[in-house]
Amino acid sequence: MTDDWRQQPGRARRISFPKLAIVAVIAGAALASACSQPSDSQQTAQQQASDQQARKEADEKAWADAEKAGTAAAYTAYLQNFGSGAHVSEASQRIVALNETARKASDEKAWADAEKAGTAAAYTAYIQSFGGGAHVAEARQRVAELSRKEADDKAWADAVRAGTAAALTAYTQNFSSGAHVAEARQRLATLDEQARKDADDKAWADADKAGTAAAFNGYIQKFGSGAHVAEARQRLAAFDEQARKEADEKAWADAEKAGTASAFTSYVQKFGSGAHVAEARKRAAALETQGRKEVPTIDIQKTCQLAAGAMVKLMGGTTTEQDINACLDSEQKARDQIIKDRATYSSADKVQCMRTGVYLPSYVEWLTCLEMERDVRKMQQEERFGAGPWTLPRVKPAINSVGR
Repeated sequence: MTDDWRQQPGRARRISFPKLAIVAVIAGAALASACSQPSDSQQTAQQQASDQQARKEADEKAWADAEKAGTAAAYTAYLQNFGSGAHVSEASQRIVALNETARKASDEKAWADAEKAGTAAAYTAYIQSFGGGAHVAEARQRVAELSRKEADDKAWADAVRAGTAAALTAYTQNFSSGAHVAEARQRLATLDEQARKDADDKAWADADKAGTAAAFNGYIQKFGSGAHVAEARQRLAAFDEQARKEADEKAWADAEKAGTASAFTSYVQKFGSGAHVAEARKRAAALETQGRKEVPTIDIQKTCQLAAGAMVKLMGGTTTEQDINACLDSEQKARDQIIKDRATYSSADKVQCMRTGVYLPSYVEWLTCLEMERDVRKMQQEERFGAGPWTLPRVKPAINSVGR
């Protein structure tokens, strides 16, 4: 082949030139192509710009869709898909505003439902669901009012059903400002009045049954304004009058039995308006007149003056008019007592004690002597026969008939 090349130099040259030309063309084309294409960094930048534009367009479209929907869910979806989008802040604000609006709407609806129901349970449910709602304070107030009202009505129903003063009193104590306090007090007043009337009638029946002054007095003390007080006082007046008459008659009988001026005088003093006062005064005056006649007269002025002088000589000192007046008063009282009680003294005692011939006779000494003798004789009699009264033993008729 070399030989052929050598042998055919002109032909070889003709063949090589076209090949070289082709190679040159290809190389030039390659060089031109290499010069016309961008580098890798340029391609990356271009790709980033393209991607950024695409994201921006997608962001704007998503935001437009969210705004068009206008719901919290749409804005939330936008945030989830475009966490660093251009409208994230505004989307968050829109979500907060929408949630607040929804919360307020729910709050108002729940409040409207609670008000429509109007029960403590409904208001309590509202408070539980919306603890920070706009109507919580009012809801709590409504619950308190309804709870009080329900408790008030229940307590009143229980009190009315019981129908007793104790039940009504308990209601007024527990619900002093309750809706039924006025009526409870009226019912209490009615029950109290009925109880008082029943007690009044029972007490009167008991007093009437006993029929004694003590029973009627007890009724008046307990029921001073009772229905039967006037009649009780009339009954008491009748008892008092009867008792006074009986006491009057007994006192008069005792005075007649004693038969002394002092006994009749005592009757007059105790029964100044008694049935026998006039007779008692008459008898006392007669006995005193008779007694003055029977009791010897002593010059008590002389006796008192001489006695005072003797005391001065014996004890020393001086005698005053007051001392003499006291002596005269004692003597006069002793004389009056002797006259009143003269019927109780024996004749022997009178003779022994009332002596005018002694030195300085004195009514005081006479009275002392008479009372001592009388009391001694009485004591001797009691020692012998007992305190009395005494009755004679019954004897056989045969003994009484002896000597007839």
